[in-house]
Amino acid sequence: MTVKRRLTGWGADVRTARLIFVGELHDNQEHHRLQLEMIKALQASGSRLAIGMEMFRAESQPALDRWVAGSMDLLEFMAIYRDNWTIPWEAYNEILLYARNNRIPLVALNAPREIMQKVYRQGFGSLTPEELRNLPQDVTCRVDRPYMDFVRRSFVWHSADDAMLRYFCEAQLLRNKVMADRLNAYLRKEPARQMIVVTGVGHALRWGVPDEFAGLSHVEMRIVIPQLSETTAESLHKEDADYVMR
Repeated sequence: MTVKRRLTGWGADVRTARLIFVGELHDNQEHHRLQLEMIKALQASGSRLAIGMEMFRAESQPALDRWVAGSMDLLEFMAIYRDNWTIPWEAYNEILLYARNNRIPLVALNAPREIMQKVYRQGFGSLTPEELRNLPQDVTCRVDRPYMDFVRRSFVWHSADDAMLRYFCEAQLLRNKVMADRLNAYLRKEPARQMIVVTGVGHALRWGVPDEFAGLSHVEMRIVIPQLSETTAESLHKEDADYVMR
C-alpha cells in the first residue's frame, strides 16, 4: 500500500478534525493503547471531547451516561459492558476509566443485537416492518460488487458461499449505517464537541462508517488505522485512510 500520510504526531491536521476514526483489531492491546494515547492528546489540547464506541448498543446509552457521571459502580458497569461485548474488559478498561475520570461522554453506536444476528443469518430482506422501525429511517442495504470486494479485503473472507457473503456484507453495511446515524445525531446535538470513534478496522476504513456518515454531514473527518500485519496492510488502498501506522 502507498500510505497517504504517515502518522508521526498529533498535529493540527488531526486536532482540528471534528470526527476522528481510530480503527482496531478488537483483541490487539497495542491498538487500544494508540486509541488511548490519541484520546489523552486531544483532551490535553483543550478539546471538548466525546468518545463513540462500537462496543455498546444504543440501548445502553443511559448506562454509559451514568458511568461517566460517576453514579454507577465498577462491577455494575462491567456487567453492562459484558452484556454488550465479548472481548475481555481488560482490553478497554483504561479507555473507559479515563473517560469516567475526566467526564468525557461515551456514545453507544452499535445496532440492536437481535436485528444484527438475524441479518447475519438470513439477510436484510428477512427483517419485519416492526424490526425496521428500530433502525434509521428509510434505511436500505443494497450491496454492490465494490462493497463486497471491500469486505473481502477488510475481513479476509475465505468462504465460497455467496449467499453467506452477501448476508455478511448486508450486516456490516447496516452496522455502518446505524453507527453513522448515531454519530450524526450526537454531533448535531452537541455542536461544540469533537468526537473520536473507537471501532473495528473494517468499520473505520473510508468505505465503512465514514462514507455512510459523509452522506449525512459535511463534518471534517480523519481516519487513523493502527499497525496491521504486512499482508493486511498491503491489501489497503491509499483512499482507505488518512493515516496508517507503520
